[in-house]
Amino acid sequence: MKRKTACFLGKIAIHLGFVSRFIEAKDCAFDAVLMWRSLVVENPDSHTPDLAHELGSLGVQLSNLNRHEESLDAIQKSITQYQLLVGKNALYTPHLARQLGNLGVQLSKLNRHEDSLRAIKEAVSLYRSA
Repeated sequence: MKRKTACFLGKIAIHLGFVSRFIEAKDCAFDAVLMWRSLVVENPDSHTPDLAHELGSLGVQLSNLNRHEESLDAIQKSITQYQLLVGKNALYTPHLARQLGNLGVQLSKLNRHEDSLRAIKEAVSLYRSA
């Protein structure tokens, strides 16, 4: 039941973002992250990909609210999870590349252009290798 609720909250967050209800979207994404974290404790192999995905989604929702430092933190946590996943299964490489692209966007919004360029170059390299 907890897994279904976490999935539902993540989907609702995306749809709320589509209709510019960014505060509610962020709240749903945040709650989904909390649920996925508790599920990862129970079964890391099964739920870590969902946690990584939802952390990235939370980063987008925070960015929509111009909370770029918090967004950066969520995206970096997503990247850390995806890096662990890629170490076990290269099929997660495109997901890692997508989050590195998101990292590049957030770094640019924070006027960290050199760091942004490095993240984007790494994302492109990963996409090419996938």
